Amino acid sequence: MRTQHFRGLSIAIKSLTGHPLQVALAVLAIMIGVASVIVMVGVGRGAEEEVTQKIAHMGTNMVVVTAGLSRTVKGRTGSLGIMTTLTVKDAAAIAEECPSVRNVAPSHIKKLPVKFEAAVYSTRIVGTASEIQRIRNVSVVSGRFFDEDENRIMAPVAVLGPTVVQMLFGGRDPVGESVRIGKVLFKVIGVTAPKGSVSGEDEDDQIFVPLRTAMVKLMNVTYLSHIYIEAADFNRIHPAAAEIRSLLRERHRLRESRDDDFVIQNQADVIEAQSSTARTFSLLIASIALISLIIGGVGILGVMLLSIRERVSEIGIRRAVGATRRDILVQFLVESAFLGVVGGVAGLVLGVSGSFGVKYLSGMPVSLVPASIALSLIFSVGTGLIFGVYPSCKAARLDPIEALHMKN
Repeated sequence: MRTQHFRGLSIAIKSLTGHPLQVALAVLAIMIGVASVIVMVGVGRGAEEEVTQKIAHMGTNMVVVTAGLSRTVKGRTGSLGIMTTLTVKDAAAIAEECPSVRNVAPSHIKKLPVKFEAAVYSTRIVGTASEIQRIRNVSVVSGRFFDEDENRIMAPVAVLGPTVVQMLFGGRDPVGESVRIGKVLFKVIGVTAPKGSVSGEDEDDQIFVPLRTAMVKLMNVTYLSHIYIEAADFNRIHPAAAEIRSLLRERHRLRESRDDDFVIQNQADVIEAQSSTARTFSLLIASIALISLIIGGVGILGVMLLSIRERVSEIGIRRAVGATRRDILVQFLVESAFLGVVGGVAGLVLGVSGSFGVKYLSGMPVSLVPASIALSLIFSVGTGLIFGVYPSCKAARLDPIEALHMKN
């Protein structure tokens, strides 16, 4: 029995090598389908991981309270208008009275012109506390960050983002230099590590200064625009948000019928929303790629039907000398599966090479997922088998006497 199976496999491969052009076209279609699935799923997964990493770099346990009424634009919630009800005392109360909160950094953000010698550049000035380092994962690559004593005495010190350094100093180390923000001269004491863009906003295009310095000397305000908060852990983000909302509504004397005069956002929701969008994109492009596999299957169907038509006499002879319908069925199924295997392996090589090519030429993040590669190979073999069933059954049902009287 085993000898018969090996003989059937040998006959199947020999039959395929006798039709190189037809086989090449069928294999090419499968190869393109598998390669498309690998590359497209890799690009989609890479985009998803990049977004998740960038958001995580902002602080995975972060909750942000923004002054203003809420608005929703393109699925994203933000603040509408300027409110002056968010205060430093609110931030202190959150730190003291919310058990799910670990750190709090009151902040006021405003875009102002910054000047160094002849260079002038407008950027976000973030007046905040030293706790912002932990909450937003801010680290310095040169110099240091300001401390609470410098905030208390309203020291005119600044920590620059890499984009600001590039625009004002041409990329050279600015620590020890002085820049003019608005009308106040600040000493540069540090440069933050690069983070890149998150949700279209350049996280490197900002300057950190002590909160009291910003509020009193630069912006002349008594209220906050933001409060950055670190929850005790990732699982306590939602309880922390609920505690903050309840506390602020009580402190702002808001009746049940009135809307919040602040907006609370947390990283858990942002990560989930961005990941969901990326997953949807991945599924979409994977579905498109699977269409290529179906087209490849149709190619296998055509090759197998043509092969049967040309080999009717061969089938008749094999049946006449003792081959069963099962033997004929297995032979043609092996041929179609072989086309799927060859196309799948070739597509795997092309897909992996193409993924590295896309990453190298375009700079797009590409993440090769072993599961998607394995599924692509399984689908390619499955495609060969599925689209080979009908031709195989048709060949197996041929009457041997009629087959012997048919011409090739």
